[in-house]
This record gives sequence, structure tokens and C-alpha cells, in this order.
Amino acid sequence: MQNNLLDSTIYDIVSAYPATREIFIQNGFAPFAEDRVLRQWGSLLKLRTALQAKRIQESWFLSLLQDVVGRAGQSGKISQNRLCERLHLLALLPCPLKVPIETELTQVMERMEANRGNPLQVCIESNADHSIKFLDYVKFFTEPDELPDIILLTGFHFLLRSFVERFVETGIFTAVPNQAVNMRITGSELVDPDGHFSVIAANALVMVADRRRLGQTPVPKRWGDLLKPEYAGKVVIRGHRETFCDIVQLNYYKDYGPEGLAKLAAAVRYGLHPAEMVKELTSRSAKVPPVHVMPYFFARTLADSPHLELVWPEEGALAYPILVLVKREKMKELQELTEFLTGPRVARICAAASFPAVHPEGDWAVPPGGRLKWLGWDFVKKHDMENLIERLNADFLRTRQAGEREGGKQ
Repeated sequence: MQNNLLDSTIYDIVSAYPATREIFIQNGFAPFAEDRVLRQWGSLLKLRTALQAKRIQESWFLSLLQDVVGRAGQSGKISQNRLCERLHLLALLPCPLKVPIETELTQVMERMEANRGNPLQVCIESNADHSIKFLDYVKFFTEPDELPDIILLTGFHFLLRSFVERFVETGIFTAVPNQAVNMRITGSELVDPDGHFSVIAANALVMVADRRRLGQTPVPKRWGDLLKPEYAGKVVIRGHRETFCDIVQLNYYKDYGPEGLAKLAAAVRYGLHPAEMVKELTSRSAKVPPVHVMPYFFARTLADSPHLELVWPEEGALAYPILVLVKREKMKELQELTEFLTGPRVARICAAASFPAVHPEGDWAVPPGGRLKWLGWDFVKKHDMENLIERLNADFLRTRQAGEREGGKQ
């Protein structure tokens, strides 16, 4: 067995020594039981990175691999030239965008593959159901070949300081040049002034208020209204177990400081997935909180309910961008793909799904007079976003737990 395993990908190791697959499956890498996952994700993930992310001791795991290969009597050689297996595009998208973008992308890929003479490796998954939590590994990547050529996703994981310093500020990844931008978005400041990241659209969070369940409490008009005492325990935001929506927490922290975040924690009764919010608001349960913060896409599905009011807050819908990053050295080779992702076809898909689009040919998808409220690139680049998000969520949980101990169930 070769001694360069730590710098080899999991896919290459399993291809050379099939008996090792079971070791991975039994020790924290169960998704690699599926061939598709092994081929797509395993072709990126080097053993060293995988073990660091899982906090597995290298010498111990290597001994397991050596042992199983010895018992199986397998001999093999790891190829370092599986370029056709590397991911050209990784897209982790909000659920409403996955299928329509994937459908349009198929035509582009077929044309490109006919011209290239070899296949494009593409992985498009929704944020809700990707089998490998690729984003958990981001801060452990050290080499460009551990990353896809093009990355498309929503959220802050590729805005982490370690990633930006290692792969963006060094010029390895860059924005798509000469991107067409709708001048109507100037006020939202979505466009990165440093040209590091391309933004193709935004996910916008609004409020949905149930007037019947509010009773005498007024419908909130501004984000700051939720900090008033009368909204304590009457709000639902995205959340799962002990993790609550980062974009909501970040905005309240930026605008109102730690005290504002504490008041928000008092207002939030619990967290749900947006699809669960829709189901809850259309139920007959009297226990449902009257105000839900959810993506615009989900909020619009409730537009026909006479007792529900979609509130586009006066300060603007809380926005976070859908980003595109491209390896500079691959820009020319994959030009058709990058132009598709930042062009009018994808913009129209985003706008149709209630994600305000950046391209001029995409419908802005924002109500007349509505604005977007983005944290701003200065704020994002000035802070260590990973640590800030973790700290704010911990503070948020502590405040909620303190309130429960005092007898006021959140």
C-alpha cells in the first residue's frame, strides 16, 4: 500500500483498494456507501482533510486501512491523474431553484461536452438534502485541487476568513468578469465592490403575520417591531434543534447590538423549516405563533389566505446573496458555463421563484417600493463570520434557556 494516502482522495483510495470502503463507512463516512457520492464528493475530499474535519487521528485511521488491505490481499496503485473525475461545478441551491436550474443546465452541458470531447462533472443539490455536508470541510481545505472549478451556493460558508484568505485574496478564485448588473439593485449593495464574488440573485426573508392569531397586537411593519414586549413568544424563525437562522441573528446584532439579539431571543418561541411554517400557518391550531419569518418564495404561497398578511418590512427584506466563484485558471475553459450561470436564463429562473435577480433581463421580483436589506460587504469581510455566527447563536440559545428557567417558556 502506498505511503501517500493522506494526500490522496477518498475516491482514489477506494478505487485502488476496494476493501477500504468499509472502513470509511464504519468510521464517520457512511454516505460513501453510495457510488454516486463516492464518485462526486470522494473525488474532491483528500484523506488528510477528511480526517481533520472529523477529528480522527491520522495514524490510527491509516493503520485500519493498512490492516484491511493486508487481510484482503489487495495490491493497487493510486492514480494521481483522475482529472475527468474532478468536479467542474458544485451547486448547493435553495430547494425552489434546484430543479429548474438543473434542467436548463443540461442543455448547456450537452453542447459543451460535444465541443470538449469529454464529460463535465457536475453536482447540483438542494441545501436541504445534500448527502455529504461539504460545507463542514471548507475551512480544512488547503489546496485548490480539493475544490470544484466553479462553486455556486447561498450562505456564508465560502465567506469564511480562512477560505477567503487562502483562495480568494490570493486570486485562485474570482468573480466572473464583466457581469451585467441591474442598476435597480444599487441600494441593496449586493454587488461585491472588490470583485471577489459574483452575485446572481438574493434569497429574501420577509414576515407573514396571522391577523387572527395576533388579536389586539398590531401587525409588525418593521424588523425592530419584533423587539417590542408585545411580540414576546409570538415569532417563529428558521431553526433546527439548537441552530437558528444566521442571517436573522446577524442583522439584529448589527442593527441593535447584543441587547437587540437578546430581545429577539425572547420574541422567538421556536424554529422551523419554512415548509413547516407554511403548514403550521394554514392549520387550525390555536397554539401557533402569529408571526413567521420566512423566505419570500414560501411566503408567496400563502398569498390567498385572507387572514394572513405578507409583510415586506419598511427597512427591506433580509437578503443574503447567491454567490458564484470560479477558479481563475479555469475561466476561459469553462466560459460558456460561467456565462450561463451569471446570464439571463438563470436570472429569469431566480426571479420566477421569488429570488430577486441581479441580471438586467431578470425580473427584479421585489414589490414596488420594496427594498433589500443586506449586511453589506464591509461588515462581512471585516468580521470572522464563522466565529461570529457561532457566538451569536450561542448567545441566542443562552438567552432562551435563561428565560425558560425563569418560567417564561419561549
